Amino acid sequence: MDPLTNLRRAVAFWAFAGLFGIPALVFFDPFGGWKWQPYNPIYDQMMVSIYFAIGICALRAVRNPLRHLSFLWFLVLSSITHGAVMLFHALTHPMHLGHLLGDVWILAGAVSLAIPMMQIGSKVLSQDEERPEAPTGDGP
Repeated sequence: MDPLTNLRRAVAFWAFAGLFGIPALVFFDPFGGWKWQPYNPIYDQMMVSIYFAIGICALRAVRNPLRHLSFLWFLVLSSITHGAVMLFHALTHPMHLGHLLGDVWILAGAVSLAIPMMQIGSKVLSQDEERPEAPTGDGP
C-alpha cells in the first residue's frame, strides 16, 4: 500500500484518538491504566487538554500530512518518550502496572506514523539522487 495513504490513516487515527478516544478513556478508565494514582483530576484535565489539542492539529493534517511533518515528527517523538516513561513506571512500580494497558500502547501509535514518514522520506531522497543537477548559470 502507498505510504502516503498509510500516513493519512495514521494521522486520522491520531485525530480521532485526541478528540474522542483519549478523553473517553481517561474519563471511564476501563483498563485501570489511564489515571495516575493517587487520583488527581487536575492532572487528568491537563493530559486530556494536551491530547485534545493534538487531535485538532492532527485533524488539520489529515488532508495533506506532508505539509505538517514537523508536527507529526513531534507527535512521534513525544509519544515515544511518553510511552517509554510510562513503561518504566509500569515495570518498576507494581501500582502502575495498569499503564501497560493504558498509556504504553501509545508507542504503537508513534510507530504507525514513523514508518510511513520514513518510507516517504526515503522515496523522496532516492528521487533526488536520480535527478540530474540543475545548471547553476556559473558556466564559462
